Amino acid sequence: MHREGNPRTTRLRWLPNAITCLRLAALPVLAYFLVVDEGPTSARAAWFFAAIGATDFIDGILARRLKAESRFGAIADPFADRMLMAVGLIGLIALGRYSWPGPIIILARDVIAVIAFVVLAQRGVTLRVDVPGKISSGMAMFAVGLALLIDHRSIDVYFWIAVTVSIATFVNYAWRTSRTSRSSGST
Repeated sequence: MHREGNPRTTRLRWLPNAITCLRLAALPVLAYFLVVDEGPTSARAAWFFAAIGATDFIDGILARRLKAESRFGAIADPFADRMLMAVGLIGLIALGRYSWPGPIIILARDVIAVIAFVVLAQRGVTLRVDVPGKISSGMAMFAVGLALLIDHRSIDVYFWIAVTVSIATFVNYAWRTSRTSRSSGST
């Protein structure tokens, strides 16, 4: 598909996908920090986590401004986000910052959501991430970054609020999926 546009921006359309690939390539470095640093926090892992997370916003803005939204980006970008969260959440357990229940709840929600989105897409049902889902993901990412950086009760409260919101948005997606499946089955 040929897209008209400014030649300068046309030449840069590869950039958002490249940033997403760099985000994926940075995950082993983050994992290394989380494995070798002694807990319960790791400032360098926290700041590296934040830097990787910030690239998600950057590549999204660039993709829209450069009109470079692509099928690859639509798959790779959320995958990179989920992998960043997985490494961060497992890192919180490895650092001894949290025991397994909270991080595993968020991980399980992400894994089930990804599987559901794929299965539904194969059936021709497309679910979009809604505003509560975006808020939930943002809260969880912020909570993980803060928990990697600071060991304080207020951060623990915020983390558990993020876990609770993750559960609520999961229930919301399950309800929407059920409604979508019923309405598409009745036509």
